[in-house]
Amino acid sequence: MLEYYRFHADLPHPRPAKPAYVKRGKGSGWPEHCPPIRAANAFGWDVINPFTMTFLRDKEGNWDIEEAVEVESDVEFDDGVTPHPQLNAWFWERSQQRPHVITDEVYAQIRHQVKVSTFLYLRTEADEMLLIKAAPATHAISPPRAWSVIEAIIECDWYYPAHPWHGVIELPRIEDSPIDRVVIDEGEPLFRLIPIARADYAAAEMSGEDFGVMFAEGQRWLSAHGREPESGEVKITGEFARQQKVSKFEVQPAE
Repeated sequence: MLEYYRFHADLPHPRPAKPAYVKRGKGSGWPEHCPPIRAANAFGWDVINPFTMTFLRDKEGNWDIEEAVEVESDVEFDDGVTPHPQLNAWFWERSQQRPHVITDEVYAQIRHQVKVSTFLYLRTEADEMLLIKAAPATHAISPPRAWSVIEAIIECDWYYPAHPWHGVIELPRIEDSPIDRVVIDEGEPLFRLIPIARADYAAAEMSGEDFGVMFAEGQRWLSAHGREPESGEVKITGEFARQQKVSKFEVQPAE
């Protein structure tokens, strides 16, 4: 289970991811019609952008936000302590020392990156982490996004910062694109949150015998569930989706 707490009660809840994010035209065969793609699109929760953000780039290639929003938290503890105000977006600083050192030669390469607040405190169960990435279906949004997400894994089962978690996005580099204005609208999915187990994983090559058993099992499934061959190929359209075991995600606001 993922637990979350909003920095302010007026800010959006995370939302369960959706199988599709754009309304397609007529026809069959759109990517979202593929059951594995739909399952990936709908896996996790979306962090929703609460304020429209407009980023502008100067002639030297430096980005800035047109108008950052500072949010005062409505959280107040019994001892009167309240979390510090939080900006919705901010940039790395030249020669910064905290939270980690950035030297000038590195700053020149990452000055197009922006830290964007989720405005969410997050906690997972023991030995469960969160992968922060782009929502996989948003590549289909038109016009295409001019920004991307740097993926990260955050440890939410033991590290509880005093500030909400943030993600990092990349705006176009002046060396790569003439774009000098990027707008991220209010209500747009910013990040995808995906729970993952903290474990050691291995990829082991099968023996020829094991592969033979697996292949034979696949043929038995095709024989049992496939329809009459067309042009020598068995049709499984619809059958895979009916048997697919899709994870469900929901949001449970506090009462």
